[in-house]
Amino acid sequence: MNKLELKDVFYTYSKGTPFEMVALNGINVAFEKGKITGLIGHTGSGKSTLVNLLNGLYKPSSGQILLDGVDIWEKPKEISKIRYRIGLVMQYPEYQLFDDTVRSDIGFGPRNQGLSDEEVDERVREAAEFVSIDEEMLDKSPFELSGGQKRRVAIAGIIAIRPEVLVLDEPAAGLDPRGRREILGKLSEYVKRNDASVILVSHSMEDMACYCDNVVVMNHSKVFKSGTVDEIFSNADSLSEIGLDVPVVAKIASALKKRGINLDGKLYTVDGVRDAILKYIGGSEV
Repeated sequence: MNKLELKDVFYTYSKGTPFEMVALNGINVAFEKGKITGLIGHTGSGKSTLVNLLNGLYKPSSGQILLDGVDIWEKPKEISKIRYRIGLVMQYPEYQLFDDTVRSDIGFGPRNQGLSDEEVDERVREAAEFVSIDEEMLDKSPFELSGGQKRRVAIAGIIAIRPEVLVLDEPAAGLDPRGRREILGKLSEYVKRNDASVILVSHSMEDMACYCDNVVVMNHSKVFKSGTVDEIFSNADSLSEIGLDVPVVAKIASALKKRGINLDGKLYTVDGVRDAILKYIGGSEV
């Protein structure tokens, strides 16, 4: 079942001027309910424009964006309500911080949803725990925190409104490997807990392979291909053809194949390649 769908969407910057540029050219793509969908593509492929369209920051030049089958621009004066249903964590979310304390910053969205103080406090604590923010940090100024901590606070501020669709634009950029795992590893938990969908934008093919169910590949303002993670990464050569990298372990599996070692399995994750190698040499999975 599709939660969010784009139908024949076009977006043009500076339309009618000498600087006119088509950023999205006839986009047709669907994001399934209860799934984590990765969005990948080289710089300039249209990813960021598409992301800004999803919750109404931009309005399509033409076409429709359907949430549960209803055009989000059906009632333009109520577009702000859509932003509580489709939450967007921007590429540099730490620049979105503005309140005096971490607690009040995370609670800003729930307060504006009209929730009681008790409900806001519950949402704040839940979101802080989700991104591994210690309780003693809640009464600090967000501007006293490290860059990684600021990013966690900004993500928590969107998590706290419990959007039906959570859109994250490079949420783990700048985080160390542990922080990356802590944030991205909990996305499936968010999906299950809130009966939600997640759209994850990342330049990391490893992130796509490890954390996503489906993948949409953008190229030159269009959808190049879309499908399950298996479908996309089982044909990694097609990604290389449009200038995208592939997971390092997929390169290893490809190199082994050229040496006559043909492995079977999910050859785009560390665990998948490990299990395939063990099976090939007659070992058992661990």
